[in-house]
Amino acid sequence: MKLLETLVKDEKMNDQVLYSSGPYWDYKNKRTLNEIKKKGIEDFRGLSTGIGTSFVDNQVLDIRNELNFKGKIVAKFFSMPFIKKIFQSQINITRDHLKNYLINLAIVYKNNPLVQNLIKKYNFKNTTQFGCISKFKYLEKEYSTHYLDMAYRIENLSEKFDLKKIRTFFEIGGGFGANTHFLLTNFPNIKKVIYLDAVPNIYIGTEYLRHHFKDKVKDYLAVKNKGEICFENNEDLEIICIPPWEIERVNVKIDHFHNAASFVEMPEKSVKNYIKFVEKFDTKEVSLISYDGFDLNTTFDPNIMSNFFNTKLNVSWKNHLIEGHIGKEIYLTN
Repeated sequence: MKLLETLVKDEKMNDQVLYSSGPYWDYKNKRTLNEIKKKGIEDFRGLSTGIGTSFVDNQVLDIRNELNFKGKIVAKFFSMPFIKKIFQSQINITRDHLKNYLINLAIVYKNNPLVQNLIKKYNFKNTTQFGCISKFKYLEKEYSTHYLDMAYRIENLSEKFDLKKIRTFFEIGGGFGANTHFLLTNFPNIKKVIYLDAVPNIYIGTEYLRHHFKDKVKDYLAVKNKGEICFENNEDLEIICIPPWEIERVNVKIDHFHNAASFVEMPEKSVKNYIKFVEKFDTKEVSLISYDGFDLNTTFDPNIMSNFFNTKLNVSWKNHLIEGHIGKEIYLTN
C-alpha cells in the first residue's frame, strides 16, 4: 500500500485545481479510495466492491459499496436485525436479476458477427482476471465484454491511423488499464507508454498493468524523485504510470495520444492544461472518444473539445459494438 499512500499524500501538495478530481469524479474517487483500503483490488471487476463503478466493468450488487463515509453511517441502519433481513432479501433478488442479465449479455456478445470477427482479428490474452463477471465464452475461451468494446474502438481508430507504426503512446484517463493492455498485446511495435490518471484510479491502473507486464511497469515511486520523466533510449517495453501533476516533468516525444471519455468529465481548465503538454510533446496523432447524453452540470459538450487544440480535429459518430445500445460514441481525430 506504500504506492497508494504516497499518491494520496503527494496529491495534497500539488495544484488540486488542475490535478485533482473535478465535480464529476470527486465523490467517486473518495469512494474508490475507501473501498481499496477496506477490500483490496483482487475482485475490483466483480460484485463485492464499489472500487471501480463508472470506470471498470464491475456490476453493482450492494448499494452500501457505493457509499462514502456519511452514507455508510446512515447505512448502518440496515444492520438492525429485522431491517437487515429485509435488505438481504433485496440483495438476493438483485443477485438473481444480475445473474440473468449477465447470461443474456454473454449470449448477445458471443452470437454477434462483429464480435466474432474481432476475435478472429485480434489477440485477447488474460482479459477476465481480477474477478471479471461481464464476460462470455466463445469456442471454449472466455472473453471480457469490456475488451471487445475496446477492440471495436481500436478497429474504428484503425480507419484513421496506422497503429502498427506507433512506437510511443500516451494515454490520460485509461480506466483500469484495459485499453493499454489490449494495445500492447496486439501491437508489439508500441514500446514506450506514458499512462496518466487521477488518484486513486492510477493506483488500480498501475497494479493492473504490473500484473500483466511485471517489471516493464514503472510506478510513481520509481519516478517521483527523478529530475525529469523520460523514456530510456532502447527498444525495451516501458510503461510509466504517473499521477496528473507529474505531467509537468515529462520530457518525451509522442507518436499517439489517446483519451476516452474522461476529458469531458474534467473541468475545462484541467483539460486545456493537459492539452498544452500534449502539444509540447510534439504529438503526431490525437484520438479522443466521448459519448452523447452528457450532463452539462458535470460534463461539457464533447463537440467543443476540438477548439482546445491548435490543430482542428475531425469529428465522426459511431454506433456501439452491440446493436441496440443506447446512444453513440463521438470520435475526434487529427
